[in-house]
Amino acid sequence: MSSLECLVTRNTKLVAISHGSNVTGALTDAGAVAALVHDRGARLMLDGAQAAAHGPLDMGALGADYYVFSGHKVYGPSGVGVLWGRKELLEDMQPAFGGGEMIGDVTLEKSDYLPPPHRFEAGTPPITQAVGLATALKWLSSQDLEGLRLHMKQLTDQLMEGLEHIGRRRKIRILGPLRGEPRLPLVSFSVEGIHPHDICQIMSDRHGVALRGGHHCAKPLHDLFGLDGTCRASLAAYTLRGDIDVLLRGMEDCIRILG
Repeated sequence: MSSLECLVTRNTKLVAISHGSNVTGALTDAGAVAALVHDRGARLMLDGAQAAAHGPLDMGALGADYYVFSGHKVYGPSGVGVLWGRKELLEDMQPAFGGGEMIGDVTLEKSDYLPPPHRFEAGTPPITQAVGLATALKWLSSQDLEGLRLHMKQLTDQLMEGLEHIGRRRKIRILGPLRGEPRLPLVSFSVEGIHPHDICQIMSDRHGVALRGGHHCAKPLHDLFGLDGTCRASLAAYTLRGDIDVLLRGMEDCIRILG
């Protein structure tokens, strides 16, 4: 927060920040950020791509003026996403693109746009993706979100504990909050002396485990940590304890082969 206080001035118009990090799993204290941003006269946009699937979203409590997330991280299709905004702000915004189904009237001199959200949906929409996203959100809303949160917390703790145990023999660095602290159900880690791409390849080929290897679209953050990349394990509603056991056995195999 101290760094943000220095960055946000009276000249700042918009602050965009992650609701939850896709690298460290750390959660942003959105309420505190919103209070600071609004006190300086700016607007707050929360990027909820990583966090939206992991709990009910209370926009009043979050204090965001805009909230965005992608479809594929809420169990929906790719190529589609959501922009939520406060009604009065959306009504004041002009569309960035023009096309059919967004106008109330068109003359040779001007165009009158429909109210939100229609003014932002220019042209033929991604119909298939929109149907898939709506279905995914209906399914997610029907679940016991608190039960899912506890389930994935237990799996995250199991994974971190297992990596810490393996790390006694070969240095493993886990990014983000410590085990037991609030975090998203993902774990990014590095193994000393082994490139993350090599780990991901062996985990996929020999153990059927899909890890993400690289910078996770956050190279400056990896530079800050002094890392050339990390492996990321992302847990979901369908992840089981046995899946974590397979991952950990695979990591021991990777270190045996590559170490």
